[in-house]
Amino acid sequence: MINQKTFKYELIFDDGVRYLSPDIRRSDPGWASEFCEKPIRELKFYLPDKRILILCNFEAYNFFVECSESIFGGNIKIDAFYFCGKYRDKVLMWKIDIKNRRIVKTLSKFGEEYVGTATRGWRPGLFGYKPNTGILVGE
Repeated sequence: MINQKTFKYELIFDDGVRYLSPDIRRSDPGWASEFCEKPIRELKFYLPDKRILILCNFEAYNFFVECSESIFGGNIKIDAFYFCGKYRDKVLMWKIDIKNRRIVKTLSKFGEEYVGTATRGWRPGLFGYKPNTGILVGE
């Protein structure tokens, strides 16, 4: 049975309210159009193999996609999803590489998180907490 939350992210805000995204492979995958202005306590991403990527207690969060298109035209394909957490001057970034079927975690300086350049779309998190992240076996 396929997990109904596969390829969705869940935001848990500081006030306890939860938001579950639509399937990010088939909808507006970025969160530029999402409301997300209140502080985020935790971000979860549900992987197809029932694992769950979790980022919690970061000062700021970001999510974006990497897409490609054949030079001969055709449909645009999603190559990877990126989930980021900022703490002080560092960014911990998880790349969910759909194209190559792997997950890569990196740590970089804030403003240099994506191929040495800054990203847009940061949403507020929490200050004064120790951040935590990892991949857990899900339900």
